This record gives sequence, C-alpha cells and structure tokens, in this order.
Amino acid sequence: MQIARRLHAVALRVLVVATLQVRDLPDPLHQQLQLRARRHHRSLSQQALSDLQNACGGDARERRRQALVELRALAEQQGRRPFDPAPEQLIRQDRSR
Repeated sequence: MQIARRLHAVALRVLVVATLQVRDLPDPLHQQLQLRARRHHRSLSQQALSDLQNACGGDARERRRQALVELRALAEQQGRRPFDPAPEQLIRQDRSR
C-alpha cells in the first residue's frame, strides 16, 4: 500500500504543469503577440511561451550544447585535447572508488 501511495505522489508531480496568467495586457502588446503567433503558425499561448523562453536565454539544452562547442574550440586553440580525460572516464573512475 505504501508503494502505491509513493507511485501516486510521483505521478501527481509529473502531471503538474506550471501556469502563468497575465492580467491587464496592453492592447498594442496583445496585437503584436497575435501577429507574431500568426507569422510563426502558433497559438497565442505557444507564442508567448516561445517569447518568454527566448527572453530567458532560450532552450537550456541548446545553451549547454553551445557551451560544449565553445569549450571544444577553446581547447583546440590552446593545443589541448578537449575533455581530457573524457567525462565518461571520470565517471567510471569515480564509481570504482
């Protein structure tokens, strides 16, 4: 029974999605958002989410990927091998301790 409660609690956490309600949105801003949504073939909500994500630095996975690209380029400029030792090797060493 206790396992079922834990699974239920985990399932509830997974299903919860954050929401944001914007009040008193100025008409010109609403019109701009609608226009951008139409141009990108998105709903108003999808466009607002996209704009918020871009304003906050974009997709986190893309930022990490770009950071790795920049680190590799920096290592090559300095004549070093990037990620030496490899992250996988460091993890294996850590696990074997």
